[in-house]
Amino acid sequence: MAMLKKLFGGIRMTWTRVIIFAVAAGVFTAMMAMFVPEGNSFHEIAVQVEAWILFAILIITNCETPLESALKTFVFFLISQPLVYLIQVPFNSMGWQLFMYYRYWFFITLLTFPAAYIGWYIKKDNVLSGLILSVMLVLLVFLGMGYLKDLIMHFPNHLISVLFCFGQVILLIIGVLQNRKAQLAACAISLAVALFVGFRTFGTKTAEVSANLLLDEEKFTLNEDWSVSVADE
Repeated sequence: MAMLKKLFGGIRMTWTRVIIFAVAAGVFTAMMAMFVPEGNSFHEIAVQVEAWILFAILIITNCETPLESALKTFVFFLISQPLVYLIQVPFNSMGWQLFMYYRYWFFITLLTFPAAYIGWYIKKDNVLSGLILSVMLVLLVFLGMGYLKDLIMHFPNHLISVLFCFGQVILLIIGVLQNRKAQLAACAISLAVALFVGFRTFGTKTAEVSANLLLDEEKFTLNEDWSVSVADE
């Protein structure tokens, strides 16, 4: 617990450390995007937000004021995310067009300022803190359930992603919150969402799908025998 307390509130988050952290995160993510195949858990850091939630909370909990939290989290994303694509440009056939995928992360970057400002209040360690933290926990549960479905269908795909998402929920509840009521509030909301999403995902039968699909000007019939996935979000 002492180590968790140090991690979530015991680090002096200077601007120098924020910038170094941002560069390291950007370089690591670019490496995962280039050298790890899609569908692998380690590739997901370049696509999904679960790791970036942890990065943001590490910064937020180690700032002294809401404004400092907002500014440093925003700058962290403003440096790290463009760097992910900039490193890949010379090695990718798309070249500079690769930055078209940055639009999604730029929108997230803009949201980090108000989100981190409000998120700083998880440091108050009260019931409201538990409710604020639950927003991020709910997102992790949704992502974890998606990975779990893929894991069940294509084991061991995304096994590490499943463990990371649900493990992070537990880590944040016990690492960020010390107040028992705050922990219970966060646990209750996360569990309720997990049960709801679990029921919706695994408790209902998949509907039979029939449609027409146009590929290279040739029409195909799309039905329940097809396996369909989104290649580009």
